[in-house]
Amino acid sequence: MAFFKKRKDDEDDEEYEEEELYTRRRKPRDKDFKDLKSENKKHRKEPKKPWGKKERYLISATLLFTIGVSGILAMSARSWKLPGLPRISFSTFTLPNSLFSEETIILEGDRNYQVNQEFQKKMEEITSAFKDKTKDLSGIYGLYVINLNNGASFGVNENEKFQAASLIKLPVMAGMYIEDDKGNIDLDEKYTLRTSDKVKGAGSLYSKPAGYKITYRNLVELMGKQSDNTAFNIFRRILGEEKIGEIIGNIGMMDTSLNENITTPRDIGIYFEKLWRGNIVNDLSRDELLDALTDTIYEDWLIKGIPKEVRVAHKYGRELHVVNDAGIVFAEKPFVIVIMSKGVVEAEADKAFPELTKIVYDIEIKNGY
Repeated sequence: MAFFKKRKDDEDDEEYEEEELYTRRRKPRDKDFKDLKSENKKHRKEPKKPWGKKERYLISATLLFTIGVSGILAMSARSWKLPGLPRISFSTFTLPNSLFSEETIILEGDRNYQVNQEFQKKMEEITSAFKDKTKDLSGIYGLYVINLNNGASFGVNENEKFQAASLIKLPVMAGMYIEDDKGNIDLDEKYTLRTSDKVKGAGSLYSKPAGYKITYRNLVELMGKQSDNTAFNIFRRILGEEKIGEIIGNIGMMDTSLNENITTPRDIGIYFEKLWRGNIVNDLSRDELLDALTDTIYEDWLIKGIPKEVRVAHKYGRELHVVNDAGIVFAEKPFVIVIMSKGVVEAEADKAFPELTKIVYDIEIKNGY
C-alpha cells in the first residue's frame, strides 16, 4: 500500500513540475516583461541605448565638418573652378571700370599706336576662343600675348599670380649671363659637381658622380634644354637669393618671387619681350639663351600647336595641378605667348595646351597687324 501511495505522490510531483515548466514557458519573466501601458510609462525602464543624444549630435557634427573640409580642399585644389562652372569668387564688391576684369588689351612700345577695328577684332577673337576652350576645364588658365613688331599686348588672367614652377629658372639663367657681361663670372670656367648640389627631378646632372666637371655655360644650357634642377640649385647658391631678387626687379617682373615661386603671365611675357629686344643682356648672350631654350625635351605642350618649321624658344614648367609653358614664336610676325595654369587636371591641360597655342597662332598669323 505504501508503495502505491509513494508512486502516486511521485506521479503528482511530476505533473506539478510539468505544469510549472509549461507556465514558465508561456509567462515571461517579470524582468523581461515590457509594459506598454501609457499610464505606467514613468515607472517603465527603457533599455539603455549605446549612444545618447549628445554622442549622436557629436558624430553628426563631425561627419558634416569632415564633408565640408573635404569639399573646401577639393575646390581649393582646383583654384575654385570646376568644369563648366564659373569660378567661385570671394570678393564682395567690384571696382568701377572693370579694373580687375579677366581680359585686358594694352599697347606698349609705341604709345601713339592706335588700336584699329581689325586689331580689336583679332584680340577679341583670341580671348573669346581661349575662354571658350578653358571654361569646361578644371582650374584656372592664364594667357598673355605680345606682338614683337609693335609691342601691343593682351591677355586673359594675365595679372593673376600662378605657381611659377620651372619658369622661375628664367631670370636665374639670365642672371648668369648678366654676371658674365659684368666680368663677375666666367661662363667658360668649369664647375666641379658636389653631392650636396644634387636635386632630384628634371635633368640629367643628378645622375652624374660627385667630381664631375662642367662649364657654367653648359649648366645654363642644361637648365634650358632639360630644366635641370641640379644646375638651378648650383646657380641659386652662386648668385644668392638677394642678387636673383635684384635681377627679377630690374627686368620689371614686379609680381614674381623666387622664395614663393610665384609669377604672372604678364611678368613672364615681359621677360621674353625684354630678352628679345636686348634689354636684359647683350645680343650675343641673348642668342645663346634663346638657343638653350630651343629644341628642348619638352616639346609636347606649347610647341605642339605650332607648325614644325617655325622655331620656338620656350620654357616649360610643371608641378602638381600646375602646367606652364611660355616663349617666343619666331614666325614671320614674331610674338610672345605665355600660357599658365593652376588647379588643373594635368591630363586635361596636356591635351588643352597645344589646342590653345594653335588658336593663338592661327589667328595671329592669319590676321597679322
